[in-house]
Amino acid sequence: MADDSAHGGKAPSMSKASPPASDVAVPRFNVPVDSENKSKVLKIWSWAAPHHRSFQLSWMSFMLAFFASFAAPPMLPTIRNNLDLDKQDISGASIATVTGAVFSRILLGAVCDSYGPRYGHGVLQLLCSAATFGIAAITNAGGFIACRMIIGFSLATFVPCQFWCSVMFNARIVGTANAVAAGWGNMGAGLTHLIMPYIFSGIAKHQPDFIAWRCAYFIPGFAQVLIGLAVLLFGQDLPDGNYAALRKAGKKDKAKTQMELFAAIKNYRTWLLVLSYGYCFGVELTVDNNIAPYLYDQFNMDQHTAGVLGAVFGLSNLFARALGGLLSDYAAKHFGMRGRLWTLWTVQSLGGVCSILMFYADHSLGLTMVVVAFWSLFVPMSCGATYGIAPFITRRGLGVATGLIGAGGNTGSAITQAIFFTSASMTVAEGFKWMGVMILAVTATLVLMHFPMWGGMLTRGNPNFTEEEYYSRDYTAAEREQGLHRAVLNWASESRSNRGFKKQMEVLQKDFPAPAV
Repeated sequence: MADDSAHGGKAPSMSKASPPASDVAVPRFNVPVDSENKSKVLKIWSWAAPHHRSFQLSWMSFMLAFFASFAAPPMLPTIRNNLDLDKQDISGASIATVTGAVFSRILLGAVCDSYGPRYGHGVLQLLCSAATFGIAAITNAGGFIACRMIIGFSLATFVPCQFWCSVMFNARIVGTANAVAAGWGNMGAGLTHLIMPYIFSGIAKHQPDFIAWRCAYFIPGFAQVLIGLAVLLFGQDLPDGNYAALRKAGKKDKAKTQMELFAAIKNYRTWLLVLSYGYCFGVELTVDNNIAPYLYDQFNMDQHTAGVLGAVFGLSNLFARALGGLLSDYAAKHFGMRGRLWTLWTVQSLGGVCSILMFYADHSLGLTMVVVAFWSLFVPMSCGATYGIAPFITRRGLGVATGLIGAGGNTGSAITQAIFFTSASMTVAEGFKWMGVMILAVTATLVLMHFPMWGGMLTRGNPNFTEEEYYSRDYTAAEREQGLHRAVLNWASESRSNRGFKKQMEVLQKDFPAPAV
């Protein structure tokens, strides 16, 4: 049977009540699971293998990638003076940080499909840690930009983070699981704004500033090494085992990478979310790069205070992105996929409004922080709501689609940074305003997304078109004749929840009519 990135391969033939004969046999799970052995519950405090251990390792890896990638902005006044950086140098480094991850996110999608999410996380963290240590030795703007770009590759851990949750958790809670994991990961940007000033200040008590900021980078560097090793040693790719062991036992065939790629890129819904994600997660990356320097320059505050206040935007990810996922799942329960789409449109548009309001609040620190507080809710919520939709676009090409959508966030940030935050003729506040206009314009394109069985924001679905038909279309006629499409049928069945409560009741009443009296 051909591999499918979302389900882990062939349905196991061993009963769950039977003791496992090897590391690939169906194990006993300590949580209720569905027909694909995916957990039906999310226990955010649990470390039980395999579902929740994978969840914990996944968000921790992504968080530390953020911590390392955005360690520079809270120390930027010192770095700027030490390396004699101008506005174009700083903007170039910001663009480089997010641009590098565009290519690595696309690549990581294929890595997840072919080798598993553990390698996507672990190997990338270990490779990028070299640049995190190496930035301590740079002496000019070119070295600063190059190191920030390589460190930024680690932001691609977002792809295995979302992929891992999607193969570990049931369709009814996948939006919440993805949102919590990614939200806690994104929180790394807030933590680095909060913690790095203290690390820098502590070292600066004993060393000159130009040495202190360099030594401070050793903390995120060591953290990347530790999490990379932990993921490789203690993680598990799928509920039933690791890719290599499953393939060795004949329970999972090698991925047909070109088919996974084609399944993702031929689906126009992938590209609509690529565009949309560029102006929710892309906005988050842009703000992470600019908020602390903006507060420092606009309101003449010290570096430490600007970093701590800037942390407000990122720290809201502790709950805000998860809230977006929860709202998406709640809307789907009552209104189906149409509810998920309206949820994304609403919270992302509100994020655009907040971005515009930053321009009109530039005269008051208090008013600015009020806007930032609301902004820090709506932007992560829209990211969470996006990945309440993404797992349902294609099942065969899940890894590639996840990578492309994630890369869209980095691409949107790079474009926005280049257009609105590079030129000396435009203030940062003006950049925020025009970024808000872009958010509203791009979010409006969500009305074009339509699923034949579920509908769209303004259109209804066809109740006679089945989920099995939709997901099986990613397989050729020859593959379907061989039965290879059966790999996605369990997921198709689970995804019927996107019809909404009323639609599901209508189907049940049709299948099981009331007995005649």
